[in-house]
Amino acid sequence: MSDATFVEPSSLRASQRSADVVVFDFDGTLVKRDSFSDFAVRYCVSRPARLFLVLLFLPLSATLLALGSKAAAGSILLWGMTVGGSTRRFAVALRLYARGTLPDYANEAIFAELARQVNAGCRVVIATGTVPLLVRGLLSARRVPPLPIVGSRLSRRWGGLVAMTHCTGRDKVSELRRKLGIDAWSTVYTDSFADSALLSGAREITLVSPSRGTVKRTTRLVGGKAALRVLTAVGG
Repeated sequence: MSDATFVEPSSLRASQRSADVVVFDFDGTLVKRDSFSDFAVRYCVSRPARLFLVLLFLPLSATLLALGSKAAAGSILLWGMTVGGSTRRFAVALRLYARGTLPDYANEAIFAELARQVNAGCRVVIATGTVPLLVRGLLSARRVPPLPIVGSRLSRRWGGLVAMTHCTGRDKVSELRRKLGIDAWSTVYTDSFADSALLSGAREITLVSPSRGTVKRTTRLVGGKAALRVLTAVGG
């Protein structure tokens, strides 16, 4: 399927009203995968020594996850993937994956929605738990003009990379405010109720291939105060 035509909107000016902001999730919404997890598996499988190190840390990561520290659990595995290695080479691997593999998992229906919102003059932003480098790489591969992105931030610690922020849940709201000065939005596209902090502030919500539980919980959350629709992604 050919890419939709995107037009750079005048609404990206600073004078844009925050009420016109449209927020898109990335994993499970614009793409049909958890992008960083998929990248990590491919990266480690092609590097047996890295895979062995990550597997050694897996029990500790699982314990941290069970204790409710998702960011720490992810950081342990990320550190194992990158310790002693070049940050630049890791970034190159991320870009190659974003441009060469992620396009196969693009959700065409939601990219068409993205094009429609941009061309309508809305300020479209992407708020994601993955790293912005993957988002920018996919947008570039699809020849989509740059869009504002908030995502998880990495930093180098003890010879490897760890998560400085994990941009999920309420952290998406905090990052939209911190990085882009956005504290209100009209529309949200997501696949997950984990974005309830975003959903509760929207007037229009599109759930992308959601579970029944997500539909029920979202319906209860908005209580008829927002227009709610469901779009189902075809294929995988």
